[in-house]
Amino acid sequence: MIGLDSNVILRAITGDDPVQSLLARGLLAALSSDRPGVINPVVLVETARALRARYKYPRLEILSRIEKLLGSGAYQIVDRNAVSEALVISRQHSIEFADALIGEINLLVGCATTMTFDEEASQAPSFTQLQ
Repeated sequence: MIGLDSNVILRAITGDDPVQSLLARGLLAALSSDRPGVINPVVLVETARALRARYKYPRLEILSRIEKLLGSGAYQIVDRNAVSEALVISRQHSIEFADALIGEINLLVGCATTMTFDEEASQAPSFTQLQ
């Protein structure tokens, strides 16, 4: 197993650097279920935020990209159940993936809710808006 940083995933997705993108795509293509790349939730959040803020990807396209990573045997996703549920929540409640994942990880560790000032996030069942 090898860990993957968000910049490797971003280069592979966006192709924004001719040298690094080629290297990133080559590395990811060499991964398999016998030699997977490990992607932790922080990497997924960084990737989703960068795709949205810097590269202006639509939210639903970002979710599709994360779903592809989740569905591939070449990646071991840390907190896979929380990531999977965050994808569902993000689609159902039209909230950013990062927010949905925060709420799902907090539920996993036993939180009754996650307090937020974010009106959009508070639409998800794992959040309560602080007023």
